[in-house]
Amino acid sequence: MRILRPQMFWLFPFFKGIGQGIVISLLSFGPAFFTLIHSGITGGKKTGMRVALGIFLSELTIALICFFGLSHIFTFPEFQLVFSFVGAVSIIYIGVKGFSKKYEHFLESIQVKSTGSESLFKGFLMNIMNPFVLFLWVGLLAAVSVSYDQNDLHYKYSILVNLLAILLTLFAMDMGKVYLSDYLGKKMNNKVYFYVQKYFGLVLLLIGAYFFYHFCVLVIKYFNIGGH
Repeated sequence: MRILRPQMFWLFPFFKGIGQGIVISLLSFGPAFFTLIHSGITGGKKTGMRVALGIFLSELTIALICFFGLSHIFTFPEFQLVFSFVGAVSIIYIGVKGFSKKYEHFLESIQVKSTGSESLFKGFLMNIMNPFVLFLWVGLLAAVSVSYDQNDLHYKYSILVNLLAILLTLFAMDMGKVYLSDYLGKKMNNKVYFYVQKYFGLVLLLIGAYFFYHFCVLVIKYFNIGGH
């Protein structure tokens, strides 16, 4: 066992990361989640898979930034203010656009299929615009780091394996959501698609409004409005 242990150090963090990834996926209902489901229903598996890949790449980018010790950027008040504002306004705009679209314009839009790069970018953008994703990974890295012995020879590798296992699990769970939403989409007609788009537009509008509320809270804290 002593001989195998160095080669098998990754097993525990890997399976631990899978468990953490499943929990995070089941509890995640941000704009990226609704965009993924909407894409799978209206665009099919290929579109949904590209959106899922975009979400994965955004998560990977943030996770690596945190892993290499650059997460302090996310804690700067100025960064949080600008990022929260841009994210909130962008998501509100997308929500309003989807919710207010007329049926005739909707029928025209579904005839135009998104390109692979557009779908991938949509997934990347919708996920990375969520300020809580940044905070999630900062907190997640801190939680993962303290769960391993810093004196262990494989300390950093264990953390990296743990994070990668979480990312791969999230991606696998997103792919499952794509297949499920594609299956549901095949049971719907254009009228149902239209109301689905309105529903997801409303959901994104409400999420964007919540993000804007979060931005207002940050503004109050930053300028100490009402303080003494």
